Amino acid sequence: MELKLQNNLEHQQLPVDAVGDALGAMTWRAPAEFYSNPTFSFSNIYQLSSPLNEIWRKLKHKHPYKTTAPEEGGPLNLDVKMETGTGKTYVYTKTIYELHQRYGLNKFIVCVPSLPIKAGAEQFLGDLYVQHHFHDACGYRCGLELGVLEAAKNKKGKRFFPGVVRDFVEGSCQQRNKVYVLLLNMALLTNAQILKRNDYDMGVLGFNRPFDALRATRPVVIIDEPHRFSRGQTAYKQILDELQPQLILRYGATFPEVSKGKGKQRQVLKDYLNLVYDLNACEAFSRNLIKGVAKEHFEPLEGQKERIRVVSIQEKERTATLQYGAKSETLQAEDFITLSPEMQNVKVERVEKGLIELSNGKQFHAGEQFSPSIYTDSYQTEMVRLAIQRHFEAERQNFQRQQRMKTLVLFFIDDIRSYRGNDNRNGWLADKFEQLLAERVRFELSTPTTDDYRQYLEATLADLHATHGGYFAEDNQSSDEEIGRQVKDILHDKKRLLSFKNEDGTWNVRRFIFSKWTLKEGWDNPNVFTICKLRSSGSEISKLQEVGRGLRLPVD
Repeated sequence: MELKLQNNLEHQQLPVDAVGDALGAMTWRAPAEFYSNPTFSFSNIYQLSSPLNEIWRKLKHKHPYKTTAPEEGGPLNLDVKMETGTGKTYVYTKTIYELHQRYGLNKFIVCVPSLPIKAGAEQFLGDLYVQHHFHDACGYRCGLELGVLEAAKNKKGKRFFPGVVRDFVEGSCQQRNKVYVLLLNMALLTNAQILKRNDYDMGVLGFNRPFDALRATRPVVIIDEPHRFSRGQTAYKQILDELQPQLILRYGATFPEVSKGKGKQRQVLKDYLNLVYDLNACEAFSRNLIKGVAKEHFEPLEGQKERIRVVSIQEKERTATLQYGAKSETLQAEDFITLSPEMQNVKVERVEKGLIELSNGKQFHAGEQFSPSIYTDSYQTEMVRLAIQRHFEAERQNFQRQQRMKTLVLFFIDDIRSYRGNDNRNGWLADKFEQLLAERVRFELSTPTTDDYRQYLEATLADLHATHGGYFAEDNQSSDEEIGRQVKDILHDKKRLLSFKNEDGTWNVRRFIFSKWTLKEGWDNPNVFTICKLRSSGSEISKLQEVGRGLRLPVD
């Protein structure tokens, strides 16, 4: 399978032009050093608001936006809102080339919240076909040098300055045919010492501290998934204080929220900072840019009126007391709830700040109640059975198209051990899934079908374990080869996952993917047709992000 990109799609070109036009009225100055970006400034708020108002007028924004001027010494902010699956990674990549062509900007730092998003961005930015697309088809005649910053491994002896930071900083901004992009994830901004320490054996251009060297390039920072980088968080503050970019571009389907006012006057608003483009879900769907969504769910089991009550939360001891009928128990993190047999696989994730969070992501405060019936094995079994049924309904159609289309299913689950089990054996959920899958495949084989699809089904039944794989946060530290292969397929090799055949000509039957929350944002596979949520979502943003994994239009 080869990647094919289209140029000049209206919904993708508009935000590229909007960002470029917003900077058109600025006063530009040549780089102070050979390794730093040109800089810009404006004399008054009108010089900033005039191009933004013109952009809003052209794009016909239906609600007014006020121009947000930069704080004293701070960066200019521009926001681009695009529904999941409409190509925001493509858009911010093209914007990099556009700003280089218009204004000579060469140094860009892309900040992402998680490793799955980082893997997807690296795959796209580093793909030679993608770079040829922007160089030739788009006519930028410019190359892109990508550096991916990874966490440093603890080694004795010399401490070497991060090579990708050195290459990024030393790259000359006087070259008109190259841009430099540094990709890093949130943890490298907040927790790791790789950018903060100043005791390396050698520095770069007189800088011994990576943060200082990056700051000197006067970078443009691109933030992917801005709801994870709210302005009150450490990661965002690190960007402001340590990188000190002159421009921050935020791209996302969801943005952080801020509260204004108190009491009855309190309002919760989206924290937009100069929103220059807004492609929402309704518009994206009406323009056939994303899939539609059909929701199915089961009601809680009838006849159960007893509810579990959070009696109290002891913040100092990090414990919570739950009551169910005449029974009660006090639990801490990692304890399983034993009050009701329906919750035998649900445990306490954490207890802090006046709330308890369960392993399904649901949060409760003291005094709140919830029904245990939705956690029964039978309930989950029926959900998995329905997801498998819906999958084969879609797969049979997609397989028989003139251009076959691989059909994927994504399961969000509440507990890793229910899938992975112990000692890398199947957990109870994986066993149940394979049992239900085998039942359905036998049913499909009993109905008329083409010879090729029959072979595909027979290969599925012959190796049920190969049909599914998982990716969880703890997999990043796993040395297990089988887990490594699953992660590679899911996270790094989208083309292989979408292929029907392996390199040796055998059928590639993997098409069922399990995750807890790690793949809820940033991981976009266009051929996800069914999402089965065996866990509750916490916030509205989490629900939107999870459903968003299936919105991208499929590829053949």
